[in-house]
Amino acid sequence: MSYSQTTILTTLAYLLGERSVNSTTSAPRADFIQETLSEAYSAYPWRFARTNATLTISNGIATLPTNYDDNQVAQAWFDNGNKVKLDPVDPDDQDQLANGDRAVWIESIDGDRYKLITKDSDVNTVVFRYQQVAPTLDSAGTITTPYPSKMTIALGARRYVKLGQNPDADISQDEKIFQNRLASDIAGHQVPAPRKRRKTAHTQSGRATGDF
Repeated sequence: MSYSQTTILTTLAYLLGERSVNSTTSAPRADFIQETLSEAYSAYPWRFARTNATLTISNGIATLPTNYDDNQVAQAWFDNGNKVKLDPVDPDDQDQLANGDRAVWIESIDGDRYKLITKDSDVNTVVFRYQQVAPTLDSAGTITTPYPSKMTIALGARRYVKLGQNPDADISQDEKIFQNRLASDIAGHQVPAPRKRRKTAHTQSGRATGDF
């Protein structure tokens, strides 16, 4: 399931004691919803927000996708016949790297764009696994979010609505409610590591019933 801007606006209106969405307040409230959605995406490496991209390396550099979220860890693989994971390193440690170290680092190009860099001369393409930034919801409903709870986003946006109405408003309780809901969403998204299949006596010994 995914949620549109209109759906979250409606939930927000209900939380504020309104029966319907007021068109005169929709624009600023949509901004508050977008801000809260970005907060939620940045709070955790959500599986629904992760995706793969194939990057072309030119002179050791590849420009990352425009929707790359720098708040979460990304991974890169190089396939030279065998799939090799490239170690992510801190940009400050790049001087310690050499060709063949199978390592990459990420640097900012400007405020919203980033580049991946490697000193491995034989790396021409990589598969890049990363988290996407929150989608920019539109009023037409063509862009939605798979974030699991519209209520969480609406509760977060309510903080900003109250501050917009009164810059001195005490929103500590609203903040607490939002953070609790966000923590609940994260807990619901976390799953235990897959359990290893136990070997049976047959598979451990290599024998089947009736073997001698």
